Amino acid sequence: MKKLVSLVLVLILACGMMSALAEDTIRVGLVMNQATTQVISTMGNHMVKKCEEMGVEATLVYYDMDVATMISQIEDFTNSGYDGIAVLPMNTNDGAEAMQAAKDAGLKVVTFDTIPVCDYDYSFTASNYELGYKIGEAAANWAKEALVANGIKPVIGVVNQPQSEFLTERANGTLAALAELLPEGEVVISAAGDTEPAGLEAGENFLIAYPEMNIVCTINDDTGSGIYNAFSAAGYADAEDRGLFTCDGTLTGLTNVSKGGFHKTCIDLSLPTVGEWMMEALVAAIKGEECEYEKDTHFPMNPVTVENAEEAIASYNG
Repeated sequence: MKKLVSLVLVLILACGMMSALAEDTIRVGLVMNQATTQVISTMGNHMVKKCEEMGVEATLVYYDMDVATMISQIEDFTNSGYDGIAVLPMNTNDGAEAMQAAKDAGLKVVTFDTIPVCDYDYSFTASNYELGYKIGEAAANWAKEALVANGIKPVIGVVNQPQSEFLTERANGTLAALAELLPEGEVVISAAGDTEPAGLEAGENFLIAYPEMNIVCTINDDTGSGIYNAFSAAGYADAEDRGLFTCDGTLTGLTNVSKGGFHKTCIDLSLPTVGEWMMEALVAAIKGEECEYEKDTHFPMNPVTVENAEEAIASYNG
């Protein structure tokens, strides 16, 4: 009988310890915008993997560009007793009240790509105007040598995304660089989009309207991939006198640059690694620990051309 009582006590204590361990597990919610965007889905996977390595429970959701859905997701994490959230808002006001409510409830808040108009612990963003300027600068430098020096007028198409403040700022930087550094060129057409299908449609329309188009600048690699496919279908995959200029550093973008053809330059932002930084910062904030990141951290902006593309791909594959 004594042995049976002892066994019961041991089981009760074990259950209690398991319950306590479960209660101590850190839980974070990851609210991203689009699973169909290669760079975002890759980032999300890296964020979840990093959390697993740190013994943190991560729940990844996407709001598919619907702010009401994003707000609902943030509220669900807040009301479910999560310890922190990482959010990708497209504009400074998107979900700001919900993020503030989460912060007031004791959750730690980290944002990506946009600094929100509410309290937060860390943000990880590009200097988007500077990033856009780098895209336009790369296009201008190439065009001076490959086009202008040979008496060819640069005919330029630009892909932007007016629905997003940070992507609009990025496009504005590109336009400023082109106006300043390539006065011989002319931006003849623009299109809105941030996904590969949107880029494909834009590229097809660009070539229909301006078959002589020889420069395309876009605000990310996903639309860049669509542009690349449209120009490749028209026979320009290996064109030396036409150039595509993008940013992000997706595997597709870096691979296309490595071919030495139409895709001339990608500004690599190392975003899978940035996703891991975000998780380190979020968990440190939850634990009340210091970390190496500044409250507002800018991610890297490294131009990748055919000369260093293989190195960038090796780094991406880690």
